Amino acid sequence: MELEEHMLFVLLANILLGANSLHLSPMISSVFQSEYFLNDSCDLSLRCHGINDVISYSWYQNGSQIKGNKEIVANKDTGELLISKNCTYDLLGIFYCIAENKYGSTVSPFVKISEPVLNSFDLTHRLDVVVCTENEHCQLNCTGKPICEPHAACELTWYQGSGTQDSISSSERTAIDLEGNLHFLNVSEISGNKKYACGIWNERMNTLRQGDLITLIINDSTTAPLLRAIYHSRSKALLGKSAVLECIFSGILVSEIKWENPNGYYITTNDKYRIGPYGRQLQVMNVTYNDEGNYSCHVNNLTQTPFLNVTSPPIFPENNSSFLTKTINISTDDAVNLNCNAVSLPTENAPVVTRWMKNGILISSFQDFEFQLLDNNRVLRIYRAHLEKGGAFQCVTENSEGIAVANFLIELENVKGNGIKLMIIMISSVVVGLVALVTLCVIIRKRISQRNKSWKTETEVYTNIYTQPSEEFDEHQRRSDEEIHLEDIYSTVEEARFNHMTQSIEDHVGDNNTEAEDLGEYDVLRGKRQNEELRPSENIYDRTKNVSGIYDNLYTI
Repeated sequence: MELEEHMLFVLLANILLGANSLHLSPMISSVFQSEYFLNDSCDLSLRCHGINDVISYSWYQNGSQIKGNKEIVANKDTGELLISKNCTYDLLGIFYCIAENKYGSTVSPFVKISEPVLNSFDLTHRLDVVVCTENEHCQLNCTGKPICEPHAACELTWYQGSGTQDSISSSERTAIDLEGNLHFLNVSEISGNKKYACGIWNERMNTLRQGDLITLIINDSTTAPLLRAIYHSRSKALLGKSAVLECIFSGILVSEIKWENPNGYYITTNDKYRIGPYGRQLQVMNVTYNDEGNYSCHVNNLTQTPFLNVTSPPIFPENNSSFLTKTINISTDDAVNLNCNAVSLPTENAPVVTRWMKNGILISSFQDFEFQLLDNNRVLRIYRAHLEKGGAFQCVTENSEGIAVANFLIELENVKGNGIKLMIIMISSVVVGLVALVTLCVIIRKRISQRNKSWKTETEVYTNIYTQPSEEFDEHQRRSDEEIHLEDIYSTVEEARFNHMTQSIEDHVGDNNTEAEDLGEYDVLRGKRQNEELRPSENIYDRTKNVSGIYDNLYTI
């Protein structure tokens, strides 16, 4: 039975696999970040991995294949890209991998490799002295800020004095906004006549850059301080990442800051939102397009409206991703259109298709009617006569936030003779289906037959056994015909033996024979029995040894 079921399973599996097996280019399964930064030792390793009988890998940098040198090596067998040793400008740029098999080649997502950066402050527009009024709001700007990358490794700090020993952090009286400016919410005289400077630390580079010193002078106040709304942010976040918005109010007594989302609902700390110390910052987790818009922050009768812009590289609607692999089955002699239909978020500019490729190689000519570009390069028209053995086509599209790649895997059918081919496929499918159905029916019939036999053996009972209607026979109460017949015979034998013994005892009690006389009678009878002269009616019970050979012979079953 198990063998038959296994054969049926294999048969059905072969049917399904045979119907769906395609001779396609590889599919790349690696997931890359959009940008990587080299560390101090310039070590970076990326691994490209494809499925569907990959024969070899190759890596490209800025459109040119990497041949291999001392600083950068591409392994064609494992798909590994290794950057090591000296950091030079030649190691940077846009990289991608191509996976190849005998049916064609596909392209990986594009990756930007950069070096960490922290330039020096631009001191051409520095401001040496700032004058503020006591108990009023006072702002020191961090001017000439340098570029610092990666952004996640950069931290801005304000220092008092010329060194870095006395740092200033946000408190009830001070705040540092998202642009790096320092705010004294109600500045006191004690903060005056001192020098301040902003600095930026790049953790990846272990480097600090400081701006020029600013001298703060505090004048006496002649009026009572007022509550003022002094800062709100315009923040940007990538789709799926987190965002930070900020509101700052000044005054001696600033009550709790309340936040509202773009739909007008008040916000409390939960899995979606986190409100920072003093209520000035709002963190939005795992942003979606619906999170974009104007938020509101309130203190007393003052309101500010920070804005959140949600951005993303181009996205393909088929999988809501910036990387798409799609199979295209071509069964016509007509021209075929491939649509690079990536989109940007509604507030972003539409993506631009920058290149079309075949098997990872740039298509440079569209003048010989093998290919045509339509709809502002978003559609590639391919004529079947030039598809050859299928392969794969790629489109690369970009917007201000990144690059998206689509692979179109071509499965080419032979149009000529399609009618005969379709008939053969249909006949084969019917035959295979019938074989599978017959095999399944045989298996089911055998199982039903075995279950019926088992049920009959376990449930049949003899007709002369009486059972109360309320009784239920279990397996121990059911008896076979043979067992019942043996019990009847045994009962009959036992009854005859008991009657014979009773009669013999009565006869013995009624006569006056001695034991010697009984023994004599027994010897006579035994002699007759041995000579076959004794009739069955002359049987006598042996009262001496309790044995009767004649009795046993009469009731032998």
